[in-house]
Amino acid sequence: MTTFKQTLCRPLRQYLARMATRLGCMLLICALPGLMAQSWAAPAAAAASPTPDQALTQSVQQWVASQRGGAPDQVQVLPLDARVRVQGCARPLLMDMPFAGNDNVRVRCPEPVWQLYVRVQSPLKLASPVAAGPSQTTETRRMVVVATQNLVRGMTVAPADVREQMQVLPPGGSGFVEHVAQVQHAELLRDIPAGTPLRISDLRPLVLVKRGQLVQLTVGKSSGFMVSARVEAMQDGRLGEHIKLKSPESDRMLSGVVRGPGVVEGP
Repeated sequence: MTTFKQTLCRPLRQYLARMATRLGCMLLICALPGLMAQSWAAPAAAAASPTPDQALTQSVQQWVASQRGGAPDQVQVLPLDARVRVQGCARPLLMDMPFAGNDNVRVRCPEPVWQLYVRVQSPLKLASPVAAGPSQTTETRRMVVVATQNLVRGMTVAPADVREQMQVLPPGGSGFVEHVAQVQHAELLRDIPAGTPLRISDLRPLVLVKRGQLVQLTVGKSSGFMVSARVEAMQDGRLGEHIKLKSPESDRMLSGVVRGPGVVEGP
């Protein structure tokens, strides 16, 4: 009986074994495209996209090298100030060299709008954007005040928002803010991207005295003695402006120069 069962079951086992082998091959064939796609996708996923700082550095190196036919690795991009944060740009960066020194590259992003000045070093001799003629003066290096972050029109500038930095200025360039003290009690008339030098025309003194306000009037400082009194401002006044004042005790009309918030200096 046992021999009969073995004889009867042997073909069945062989049939089942063949079917299992075929089924395994079919599963392998079906899974093969997915496995191949994963094997190709893995290296692509592993390659991280460059950070905004790295993208900026690579773009500047390629652009500067293209101007003189050199290699990008011959261009060294000096580090930005640690407080400057580079934003990503949705469109290709625009670059030029507005100054005669050719070691400062102006980088502009169309979207979102921002602008940075990047300093480079390279053995390649970069051509001047404007050939100096007999009537032109040479480039100048001067300490100017630059924005440490993006500044918005209408905001009051604080000392932490700017810093003094040596810059190469264009021939005949003037009107730049040279000392941080010049931005105190001032507001911006336009947006200033990080790294941009500030011009005097970008700033306007704040209103430090308002009409109807009681202010401290100091008289006689230049002559060696001082007399102070509380007077009423008859008009708004910005830093350095002459305004009309009135003594609340005698109704006498006076005048003075605004020197600070609620502070006026008389003759």
